[in-house]
Amino acid sequence: MFKKIGHRIRTVRLEHGIKQKDLARKIGISQGALTNFELGRRKISLEWLVKISRALEVPVSYFVGVVEPISNDDALGPKEHRLLRAFRRIASDPRLQMEVLHVIERMGHHLDRGASRAGRTLSA
Repeated sequence: MFKKIGHRIRTVRLEHGIKQKDLARKIGISQGALTNFELGRRKISLEWLVKISRALEVPVSYFVGVVEPISNDDALGPKEHRLLRAFRRIASDPRLQMEVLHVIERMGHHLDRGASRAGRTLSA
């Protein structure tokens, strides 16, 4: 179980483009301890998992396996794969990733609002 948690920590850290030493410094742990967590050589306490979760902006439940990875290849269609690959290519610029994410979320929000308005118009 700890290897799985460690692997997920490492995967998310790399997806965010964060170096191991930078994450370790941010949460107040040695780089060696973080390495041991990521490799599953050391049991991780809930306290450290919460700190890592907050630093990486991912729910704790994802690391312990309660939430399945979003990038489950069987569940994604071709357009989703393209979007995910493009998003990962800009991993070297986390600010740009966040800007892209916000734009997509806003577009989805506007489409949702438009659909709810259309439904009210049709039922009126």
